[in-house]
Amino acid sequence: MARNQRIFYACQAVAIAQRGETDINADNVIHGVQSVGMSSTFTLEQVFEMGQIEIYENIEQIADVEITLEKVIDGYSLIYDKATHGNCKTDLVAASKQRSDVYVAIFDDGLSHATGVPRNVCYNSGMYVSSVSYSYTVDGSATESVTMVGNDRFWNATTVAGAIATSPNANWTTDNPTVNIDGTDTPLSGVVRKVDVDLANSTLPYIVKAQRGDDGAFAYGGAHIQSISVSTDFGQENIQELGRFGPYHRFATFPIEVTCEFEVIATSGDLINVSGNAPNLSSETIVIKDLAGTVLNLGTQNKLASVSYSGGDTGGGNATITYSYSNFNVLTVEGGADH
Repeated sequence: MARNQRIFYACQAVAIAQRGETDINADNVIHGVQSVGMSSTFTLEQVFEMGQIEIYENIEQIADVEITLEKVIDGYSLIYDKATHGNCKTDLVAASKQRSDVYVAIFDDGLSHATGVPRNVCYNSGMYVSSVSYSYTVDGSATESVTMVGNDRFWNATTVAGAIATSPNANWTTDNPTVNIDGTDTPLSGVVRKVDVDLANSTLPYIVKAQRGDDGAFAYGGAHIQSISVSTDFGQENIQELGRFGPYHRFATFPIEVTCEFEVIATSGDLINVSGNAPNLSSETIVIKDLAGTVLNLGTQNKLASVSYSGGDTGGGNATITYSYSNFNVLTVEGGADH
């Protein structure tokens, strides 16, 4: 069999499984994946000594591995849901402790879809969710992006540092995980676009809804929203102990800030009054829904962190306003095939 000459989207597939699961199947495969990015960082600490210019020892510390996955929101299970085994529906505390195994399989680049036995499989073991974000825009598909971090990554049929194995990881080849990505795979709900953002059943800050046209009605996008983004970063950190090379645990650095931004076409200015003599803000409830069944619930304690007004200049563009809200420790996410 000839070697691959390149790797492109049709010859890659991604699966997320419970930590230690040994039979990767079709339920583990992530549908609608748009991109995969992976990195490994090796930390070195130098020790020198008096009496010589040469290094005394270059000490290797624990390595960090990272993988970032992005998918379109399409009715299939969300990455965040798979990576936290459903605990994203509970709260950030429960989600932050979950660990998963992430597999990236590379298939023959001469095939029209990822099928059969892969040429190589990258096995990322015991990964924690590090950050998650969601984006809805008027000029593209709704997307989910999840970054996961850990300390173990192995290629193919080995879990030995420095070893090279040519046969794919047996956890993937036990079954045929990509059986449903066969050239006929389509979204369960259709890929979410601007028309599929369910503003009528979402709960938005009052000031965002105030940017509306002459009719004053908040219906079918009457607030002229151009984009909505929601994101949070867990800030996962290692806990070390004497007598062990690797960490015994990772922990999220609470409190965790959750941010939500709304960009709208300005119709009346930003309408934000600022007084130096009294408090200016009140708490707002934010819940974002789409017609694929996704629900992003940021709770009731969101406050406006900043507002920016730009555009509408002689270059011919429209004036836009960005309202940035934040809360701490509150984000639940539901949606996808198991919703």
